Amino acid sequence: MKTAVFIMTLFVAAAALADDSPLVKAAKAGGGPRKKSKTKVITNADVQKSAGKLMVLPPKPGQPAAASAPQKGPLELQNDERHARERADVRVAAAQKKVDDLEKELRRIEEAYYAENDPNYRDSTIEPRFNHTKKQLDDARKELTDARDGPPKAAMSKQ
Repeated sequence: MKTAVFIMTLFVAAAALADDSPLVKAAKAGGGPRKKSKTKVITNADVQKSAGKLMVLPPKPGQPAAASAPQKGPLELQNDERHARERADVRVAAAQKKVDDLEKELRRIEEAYYAENDPNYRDSTIEPRFNHTKKQLDDARKELTDARDGPPKAAMSKQ
């Protein structure tokens, strides 16, 4: 038992006499108390003591005036973007349906053209109808491309 106490005392003495670790040395070298900050911290007591007068200074020349319209928050912006995407998806779907319908109509007219035996009826009735439907199809394809590419910048700023 005495040897255990002696060994413990020896370890405690060795630890006390050992050199400080680099971390302890750095902390000691860091200096004593820190300098006090020169900035004034406003507390609730300071606010209660104040006279409560609000002064609004005019903007300095060259600085833009504060925006009068309130800024939208991130959730409102995200909601607007989601609605714009939904409108764009509806627009693309409608344009795609129109293109598909016109392609079917054009195929039907072309089949009717080749099925008709009267060349006069083909040239006077079916061919103008074919040309008109083909022009509508070209316009619908352009509209579909525009819908897929997204609305122009001016339309987005109006939304």
